[in-house]
Amino acid sequence: MRKLALFALPAAALCCALIAFSTRPAAQEVDKKTTTGGAEADLTAAIDAEIAKVWKRDGIKPAATSDDAEFLRRVYLDTVGEPPTMSEAVAFLDSDAPDKRAKLIQRLIDDPRWGQHMGDQWTVLLTPRNANALSGSHLLAQWLADEFNNNIGFNVIIRDIVTAEGELVDNPAIVPWFADGEGVRFTDMIGKLSKNLMGVQVQCAECHDHPYDDALTQKSFQGMASFLTATQPLQDNRVVPRRIHVRTNPDGPNRILRAFDMYEKLKPDQRSQVDQYIDYVRPVTLDGDAIDTRNPGAWRTELANWMTGADNARTRRYVANRVWSIAMGTGLVNPVDDFNPFNEPSHPALLEALANDLRDNKWSIKRLYRAILNSRTYQLSGKHGDPDAEKWHYASYPVRPMNAEQFLATLLRLLDDKQIDALVAGNREAAIEQALKQLKQQEAEQKKTGGEYYTFDYSTMERYGELFRRIDGRWFIARWAAGRYASLSQDDEMNQGDNFTMSINQALAVMNGEFTNSLAGSGKDSLLERIGKNFDSYADRVEALYLIVLSRRPDARERKRIEDYLREADEPTRAAEDLLYALLMTTEFATNH
Repeated sequence: MRKLALFALPAAALCCALIAFSTRPAAQEVDKKTTTGGAEADLTAAIDAEIAKVWKRDGIKPAATSDDAEFLRRVYLDTVGEPPTMSEAVAFLDSDAPDKRAKLIQRLIDDPRWGQHMGDQWTVLLTPRNANALSGSHLLAQWLADEFNNNIGFNVIIRDIVTAEGELVDNPAIVPWFADGEGVRFTDMIGKLSKNLMGVQVQCAECHDHPYDDALTQKSFQGMASFLTATQPLQDNRVVPRRIHVRTNPDGPNRILRAFDMYEKLKPDQRSQVDQYIDYVRPVTLDGDAIDTRNPGAWRTELANWMTGADNARTRRYVANRVWSIAMGTGLVNPVDDFNPFNEPSHPALLEALANDLRDNKWSIKRLYRAILNSRTYQLSGKHGDPDAEKWHYASYPVRPMNAEQFLATLLRLLDDKQIDALVAGNREAAIEQALKQLKQQEAEQKKTGGEYYTFDYSTMERYGELFRRIDGRWFIARWAAGRYASLSQDDEMNQGDNFTMSINQALAVMNGEFTNSLAGSGKDSLLERIGKNFDSYADRVEALYLIVLSRRPDARERKRIEDYLREADEPTRAAEDLLYALLMTTEFATNH
């Protein structure tokens, strides 16, 4: 299966993670008096108040607040997508500052890696993970990371994706318009945009009326798909690297509209063509608002205006729900991307408060996410939760496998910068150099044979190289490796899984993979060698190992047992390797908790 890539080149291997569960909540009456107010602290208070109402209603006892070590690793994974370094862990754990959690949250959301983490969450919704080192998906992720870090409103991001035009080298927002190496048909694209940017699965009504949602009829699908009829995602393979671009072409819809006006004068075969396409040149929103059919060039702009307009609450509710699920592991509406009359939110008033806060604050994801992380609800322990609580009660933090990029970034955190630089040089830089070499070889071959079919665009090739080199090295390696291992969770229809479920293939890849085994080694520049150089006693070495791998200090029982094990070992080096390997294989390492 081909994915959108500028060049097809081999990539190396590593590993992935994330499981989503859904339980039907009991309905809760919306309290129309609930407001967030203007201050961010008011939104945090509203979160805790609405969650507490349901605890009280259902007789649920929440878990205690997480301890510092539990909170520390969790908040790093949920903001920058990787655990803290040893020095970062020690600084936080040893601090007595009463506001250290709030300050850490602020610092992490201002960290450029926060945008990268959020970019990962949304990129995988809009285009599949890709094992190619020079994949367009990486450019989309970088573009999204910049938008999030610059606090661009998510309504603007939606508009830029829906109305995307131009060439990939100039506008990575066009990437979702391609899949499997081809442009996405407008009837498929409206399903992707509606589901992943608005939470409404209009694609279910393409062939027949929706079985239980009266708003989703075949006619409403056709009205929505019509917004994209004039859009053409194109690839020109006569240019190397191939030209990937999106343009708006009003001629096709206009021809159908003109032909319909003279329908009675048409020949039978011409009428047949008009009958086939006439339902897809009359854009109508799901609210039933028809758009001017005589200006197809503006249809996508009209769609974006409607999706992000103040009167369209469904989009901001979905975005708020998606952001909540990123932080909390499950949405207030589940499935997260299926808003329908029978899929009631577990906390309607809370969902409304989050959505309204987006509307009132320029759709700021930074503000919304920060308010969630500062809540008591987010900071509950993942241990000793009420056995009668459902996941949607949020009575304890959900223990969940990390997603693919988090898992790979967590493994990569065990490498030093020199080792990361080597991986980047051996993969990204090698891929760019190989692509340039192939271009030169292809051009030389064409000259040799006297052909003139291909145009070789070295300027665009250089620009692509600059774009890929802009991507942070660690992040690039984690994304590239996640794409490689995503295929290990494909189902029997070859659909990529977003979960690391520890299937046989995935488990073997983690436990026996070359990368994991090299991490657990004790050779030159290895983690164990670095610990041995910097710490003299067994006690200090054990503590350092736990802080680096698990972001916490060992408890007294663990410390004594491991120190005794290392002292009594016939081969201390081999014993240290076994210990590190064992820690890497623990559920504690592989999960966010």
